[in-house]
Amino acid sequence: MEKLRQKISGLLKKLWEKTEPYGFTCDHCGKELFEYPALRLCENCEGSLRFVGSNACEKCGRETRADGICGTCKQELPAFARGFSPLVYVGETAFLINRMKTENPRLALYLGEKMADAFYQAQQPNSVLLLFVPSSPARIKERGYNPSELLARSVEKRLKEYGIEVEMDGETLLKRKETPMQKHMTRSERMENLQGAFHLHKRKICKGRTVLLVDDIMTTGATASECARLIKNAGAQEVFVLVAAALSERA
Repeated sequence: MEKLRQKISGLLKKLWEKTEPYGFTCDHCGKELFEYPALRLCENCEGSLRFVGSNACEKCGRETRADGICGTCKQELPAFARGFSPLVYVGETAFLINRMKTENPRLALYLGEKMADAFYQAQQPNSVLLLFVPSSPARIKERGYNPSELLARSVEKRLKEYGIEVEMDGETLLKRKETPMQKHMTRSERMENLQGAFHLHKRKICKGRTVLLVDDIMTTGATASECARLIKNAGAQEVFVLVAAALSERA
């Protein structure tokens, strides 16, 4: 299992090295960007995305109806200190993220940069331990990559540009068992489904650290909370969660 994990990680790194540079076309629609080669998305594609505004949950970071804490967090506070999300998982935004997850890994470059920007605007730690929610080897084989890892690599690069010391580790948080799809599950059903699904392989690395946990989407927050619980139990000082997009309380 360890050799397979290392092989997958190596393949992902090679994939990332191929996709990292800026191109001359929009990463989403393919429109030429010769006048603005440093952009990743064209004006139309970026303009179609829904960003989280001023009304964001003070705990999980999702878009809310009003200031304060969202209804989901009021029912049960997550195990992480705070969550951050630049985008709302709806409409064209959801379509773009799903493309990143299934067929266009290059979109992780743009999304990761926006994620890092959102985190840095709220938090400026001197250093972070960067972890990402793992996929099972079977899921990675099916897709060819782990979307959360690609996002984390983009986040890492951007945070380093901000002067934050980042240690990224892909061998600490592991997925121990395959779990059924959670799309139509309630939060309580998801929490039950996730029992024993994750494992900390290197617990000592978390002790006393500020940990930033990266994932692609936050729906109920159950996955992020379960991973954060394990990390906190390993002695982390605090755990922040950073996702590309989260479901809105406003719908």
